[in-house]
Parts: sequence; structure tokens; C-alpha cells
Amino acid sequence: MPNHPTVALIVITRNEEQLIGQCLKSAAFCAEKIVVDSFSTDRTAELASAAGARVIQREFAGYIAQKQFALEQVNSDWVLSLDADEQATYALAREIERVLAAPWVAVDGYLVRRILYHLGGYYHRGIYPDYHLRLFRRSSTRFGGREPHAKALVGGRIGRLRAPILHFSYRDVAGHVDAMNRLTSIAASQGEPGSLSVLRMFTNPAWRFFNFYLFRGGFLDGGRGLYGAMAASFYVFLKYAKRYERRLKNRRL
Repeated sequence: MPNHPTVALIVITRNEEQLIGQCLKSAAFCAEKIVVDSFSTDRTAELASAAGARVIQREFAGYIAQKQFALEQVNSDWVLSLDADEQATYALAREIERVLAAPWVAVDGYLVRRILYHLGGYYHRGIYPDYHLRLFRRSSTRFGGREPHAKALVGGRIGRLRAPILHFSYRDVAGHVDAMNRLTSIAASQGEPGSLSVLRMFTNPAWRFFNFYLFRGGFLDGGRGLYGAMAASFYVFLKYAKRYERRLKNRRL
């Protein structure tokens, strides 16, 4: 009987007790479940352990370093990387099992589509298709990118899966705004603020809005689509506004 490749789930956490259980449950097909927790003050670690995960406590060193550390703890052939607010669908679990059971897997990583749930419904248009490299060979992959957006960098061919991940990111609008404020502060701190920050405060948010709302059909989702396009535009505006603020502060030094 052939030995099929094994899959490990990796998740990084900090105070995710409301979501981590469903995340781990959705990846029941994974032979390993590794949670790297940044010393949560709630029951995240306890619930993850109860769900069968190996929990490793580590001070948060940035999204890229944290996910790379999680990857280095894996023994399995393949890795599924999820955030605590994401869940693998049943269809995705079966598709992963099917493609990895093939006699010859000719790719080293797979892009997986995410579907966001927010404001009482799923976003099917606007910011989607939203593909991310989430399934990959352990031996061919490292994490890189630019904070706060850690990316799996795979040295090999990339395929694409059909079934999605579900993304339950924000409890409400206030939580979304809090997340945008936190993440744009991290993004704005990367690199040196350029002289075009003022121009980009206008052009980049405007493009993001029209791209999501008109070109990708976000308007077909009604009020939810308008909110999604406006929120995406505001995220970009905040990032460049904070870079401009850094530039002004640097001038005074």
C-alpha cells in the first residue's frame, strides 16, 4: 500500500480563544497541528491543546519570523498554513487529500481562495478571487514578504485548488477599524517614507476603491460590497498617511 504524503497545519496565535477551536477542527485531516502562541492571556493555548495541537509558546517577533518558526517545527511532507480566524472547508480538505494522493505530485505549492464572512454574509465579489499560497511542500518553502503580510515563498511550480478557505476576520465594524489601525501602523513602519507619500494618499486608495467596487463587481454585493471597497480604500489611505506622518517627523529631527 503506497505511503501518501502527510500534511501539517501551522497557526500563529495571540488571544484567539473564540476562533482557534473551529480552525483546528476544520483541519482534522492534518497529521500534525502546530500552534505557535505569543503567550495569550485567554484560553487560546488551553483550547488548542484540547483540540490536539502541539502548542509552542514564543514571544511575537513579527508575522514573518513567527510563521517561519512554525514551519521549522513541522515533520510532515506538506504544510497547510491558516490564520486562527480561517477555516478549511470540507471540500478543501477532500481536495487536498485527493491531489496529494496522486501517484506523482508535480507542483510544490498550491494557491487557495479565501472567502470573507463579514456583516452577516459572505463576500463573493469585489475583493475576490483572493488567492493565497497556503499549501506547500515543507522542504521547498520559507516565509518572506513585508510586514505585516507574511508570504510563503516556494521554490518550484505552483498550482491552484478550487475549494476555498473561509475567513471570519472581524466581529464588527469597530473590530475591523481596530485591525486596520494596527496593521497599517506596521506596514507604514517598513522602509523609508518616500516623497510620493502625499500623492499616493490619493491615487492608491482611489484605485483600490474603483478596482474592488467597479472592475471586480463589488457593486453587485449591494451595501456589503460598498463597505468592502470603502474599507479596502481606507486601509491604503491610512498606510500612506502614516508614512507621510513619518516623513514629516523625520524632517524635524
